[in-house]
Amino acid sequence: MPLPKRPRVVITGAASGFGRALALALAARSARLVLSDVDVAGCQATAALALEAGAGSAVALRCDVTRPEDLEALAEAAGDGVDLLINNAGVATAGRVGELSLEDWRWTLDVDLWGAVHGCHVFVPILRRQGHGHILNVASAAGLLNPPMMGAYNVAKAGVVALSETLAGELAGTGVGVTVLCPTFFRTNIAASGRYADDAARRSATRLVEGGWTAETVARLALDAVDAGLLHAVPMPDGRWAWRLKRALPGASPRLLARAVAVMMRASGPKAP
Repeated sequence: MPLPKRPRVVITGAASGFGRALALALAARSARLVLSDVDVAGCQATAALALEAGAGSAVALRCDVTRPEDLEALAEAAGDGVDLLINNAGVATAGRVGELSLEDWRWTLDVDLWGAVHGCHVFVPILRRQGHGHILNVASAAGLLNPPMMGAYNVAKAGVVALSETLAGELAGTGVGVTVLCPTFFRTNIAASGRYADDAARRSATRLVEGGWTAETVARLALDAVDAGLLHAVPMPDGRWAWRLKRALPGASPRLLARAVAVMMRASGPKAP
C-alpha cells in the first residue's frame, strides 16, 4: 500500500548522506518527520532543509541506535503514530577476517544490526496496534552477496535482511509492510567515516563509493519500493545480476564475486536511471 499523504516518518541516521536524502525526498510529500542521529548539529541541519523543502514538520533528536532507550524516546516523540519507520543508521568497515579488529567487528554489529533490531523491537508493536504502516530497513547488497574483505559489514547486513524477511512473515495480514533495501555502492560519506584493517581497504571502499549513484537517486527508488510494497529492493542492475548469479551458481559465486569486485575497482559504477 502506498504511503499516505503527509506521512508520519521516523528516520535514524538522518544527519547527512542517505538519511538526509530520504528526509528531503519525503519532505516533498509534506511528511511530518522525526529525524535522529548521534550528530545532533547535522540532524538539525537536515530538519531545516526538510522544512524548506516542504515538510509538514521536522524535529531533530539525538539517538544512539545501540541504546534501545533512545529508540523508545523516538517513539514518544512520534506522538500520534508512525506511517514509516526507516532504520537507516549505519557504519562501514572493511578488512580480511582475522585482520579487522574485534573491536571494529563489535562496532559494526552494534550499529548496523542491533540498531535495526532495536528500531523494530520498539516500533513493530506500535505498528501492529495501528494496523497499518511500513518499515524500511536499510541493508546492502553485501548482505545478499557477501563479498570478500567485508566480513563484519556482510554479517551485519545479512542479519538485517534476515530480520526483514522474518518480520514480513510475522506481519503478513496485519496491514504493516516491510521493505529491505539492498543497494550496491553509492555516494554517501559512509566510507569516509568507516574503519579499515589497512589503507588498501580504505582506498578500495572510497573508490567504490565515489563511483556510485547519488544518494538522492537511491532514496527515490527506495521510496518507490515502499509504495509498491516490495520486500526486497535491489535498485542497481549490478546488484540484481550478482544476486541472480549467486542463486543460480551458489558454489561458484564466491570466486566469481571476488573477480567482479576486482573489476569494479577498476571501473566506475553503473549509470543511474
